[in-house]
Amino acid sequence: MSDVEQQVRVSYEQALRVIGRFLDAEPTYHLSVVEVADGFTVRSQSSRFKSDGRTVQFTWDRLNDLLVYHTAGRGLNRRHHRHRGIWADFPNGHEDFFRALGFNLDNESAGSLTVDEVPEGVTVSYLRPNASGSGDGDFETCHTVMRKAEIQKLLEAAQARREAGQA
Repeated sequence: MSDVEQQVRVSYEQALRVIGRFLDAEPTYHLSVVEVADGFTVRSQSSRFKSDGRTVQFTWDRLNDLLVYHTAGRGLNRRHHRHRGIWADFPNGHEDFFRALGFNLDNESAGSLTVDEVPEGVTVSYLRPNASGSGDGDFETCHTVMRKAEIQKLLEAAQARREAGQA
């Protein structure tokens, strides 16, 4: 059994929330999140105009550990947010967006996720089981560009679910 098979996967909602919280800790530009066999690779830059790229690997094991750590820290005061770019308009930055996106992806049984920050907003691409329901491993590709208005609607729907006690 390989190391990848032994790792315990967390839901997209949990994994992306942890990644979003990481991204909110420092200024983040030109974001790219790619799902790989053992978790996610996150690439970003800390400045809009410098080529100072950073790459961080979030394995499933690391995501599990960070999920426990972040859960234990709920209710504690957080550092001042450093949201920049499109994220400056959203009070909780990347964390809430990624959590809400993850909820939707979990509901669609998604896989092979990529998220990229582009001038128009955020592109989201993934595979989901084919809507034909054949169940034989047939997948369809989903790709969307989420602009500020779509992101706001996603966040509002997530807030309404939390208020209703659904998620």
